[in-house]
Amino acid sequence: MIHMNQLREGDVNVRDVRLHYIDWGGQGAPIVLLHATGLLGRIYGPIAAALTAVGHVFSYDQRGHGDSGRANPEKYDWALTERDLEDFIRAMGLEGTRAFGHSAGATAIGALASRHPGLISRAVLAEPVLFESPEGPEFGWRNPLLDRTLKRKRVFDSVESMFANFERKPPYDTWRKDILHDYCEYGTRLDAHGKRELKCPPRIEAELYASSHEFDGLGLLLRCEIPLLVMFGQRPGESPGGSFASRLASELKDARVINFPDAGHFLPMEKPEEVGRLAADFLRRN
Repeated sequence: MIHMNQLREGDVNVRDVRLHYIDWGGQGAPIVLLHATGLLGRIYGPIAAALTAVGHVFSYDQRGHGDSGRANPEKYDWALTERDLEDFIRAMGLEGTRAFGHSAGATAIGALASRHPGLISRAVLAEPVLFESPEGPEFGWRNPLLDRTLKRKRVFDSVESMFANFERKPPYDTWRKDILHDYCEYGTRLDAHGKRELKCPPRIEAELYASSHEFDGLGLLLRCEIPLLVMFGQRPGESPGGSFASRLASELKDARVINFPDAGHFLPMEKPEEVGRLAADFLRRN
C-alpha cells in the first residue's frame, strides 16, 4: 500500500497548460497512468500500487481536472487529451513507456500508441470509450450523460457529506468505499466559504462528452500494433465501448480482451485488486 505522504508531486508545462503529476514510485521502466473524464490521477491509488511492483509509475491530471491548470482560452476535446499525453511523455523523458488508461484516458492511450508507437510500448486499456459513428446505437449514452453532468451538484458542505450523498447513488454505489472517499477528498477543494467544490467543473466534463464524436478513437485503436490488454465491464447499459469487445479481439494485431460480466464502466473502482493484478502481470512482460 502506498501512503500519501510518500508520494512525490510536481508540475510540468506542456505547450499551453500546466499538468500536475504524481510520482508513485516503483522500480524499473516507466508506466504512465491516465484517468477518466471528470476524475483525477490520485484516486487510482490501488492500481498505481499494483503497478509499482513492475515499474516506476507516474500519473497526471488532465487539463481542467484535479490540480492541473486550465489553458487560456479554455478548450477541451479528445484530440487535446491525446496531445497532452504525448507532450507529457516527451516532457518527462518517458518515451517507450508502458501505460494504463481508463475510459477516455484509455482511448487517448490507444490513439497515441497507434500514431506514435515509439512513445508507448505496451498498454492496458480499461473501458475505452469507442463508437462507430454519432448515429450508432453505442453512442446513445452521450445526450443523457450531458444532461446529467450539467445538472450535477458541484459544491458540498464537507467531504463526509459528499461521500454520504454519493455512496448509495449510481454510478458511485458500486465503487470500493476507500476509492470513493478519495474522490470526495482529493477531487474537491475548499472554496471561499469553507465548502468543498469539485476540482473539475461539470461544464468541462460536459464539453469533453459533447466533443467526443469528433475523435475517431475506434479507428485509431484498430490500427494499433503494440501489445494491448483491453478490459470491459459487461453489465447492461454501462459500457460505452463494450459492444466492440469481440471485434477488438479479432481485428487487433496483438491484443487480449477480458470481459467482466459483473462490472460496469467504472471497473477500476469496482474491482481494483483484480484489475491491478491483471494489469501488472501484462505490463511485466517484454
